[in-house]
Amino acid sequence: MPRPSVRPQLVEAALDQFHTRGFHNCSVDDITKAAGVPKGSFYNHFASKDALAVEALQQYQQRSVWRTTDDADRPPLARLRYRFEVMRDVLTDRGYTRGCLIGNMGTELADLNVAVRAEVQASLAYRSTATTELLRLARERGELATHLDPEVLGPFLTNAWEGVVTRTKVCKSAQAMDEFFAVFDQLFGANS
Repeated sequence: MPRPSVRPQLVEAALDQFHTRGFHNCSVDDITKAAGVPKGSFYNHFASKDALAVEALQQYQQRSVWRTTDDADRPPLARLRYRFEVMRDVLTDRGYTRGCLIGNMGTELADLNVAVRAEVQASLAYRSTATTELLRLARERGELATHLDPEVLGPFLTNAWEGVVTRTKVCKSAQAMDEFFAVFDQLFGANS
C-alpha cells in the first residue's frame, strides 16, 4: 500500500519556517518537525532544502494578492492601490515582522543559489509586469497623466515596495508604508 504524500505539509511548514526564520536559520529537521512528519520523508519529496525553497517561493507567489484577487470591476489605479494595501495590511497584522518571502529569499540567497535567484526574479518580474499593465490600462482610460510612463513606473513601484517592506521590518513601524502611499497618491491622485 503506497504511503500518502506529505509534500503539502512540508511545503506549508517550509513557507512558515523560511518566512519566519530565514533559509539558513532553519534545517530540514526543523521543517519536518514543524510539518509533523518523519525526517526521512523529506527526501522522498525533495532532493534538497534548496529545491524545497524554490517550491515554497512558487507557492508564496501563487497565493499573493497579485494572482488571487478578482478585482476587474475596479478602475486600474484603484486595483493597483488595493494590492499594495493588502500587502500593507499583512505586514501590519504581523507586527512588521517577517517581511516579504520573495525579498527575504532574494536578499539571503541571490548570490548563493541560482535556482532561488531565478524564482525571485520571476516573481518580481510578474509583479512588475502586472503593475505596468494596470498603469497602461489607466492611461488608456485617461486616468494616468500622459507624462507618466507605465514602463518605467511599473518596475519602479515594485522595487520601491520591496524597499518599503525592508524598512518597515527594520523600523517596526508603518512610516515607510505611509510614505509610499503618500507618493502613490501624489502620482496618481488620492482617489485612485
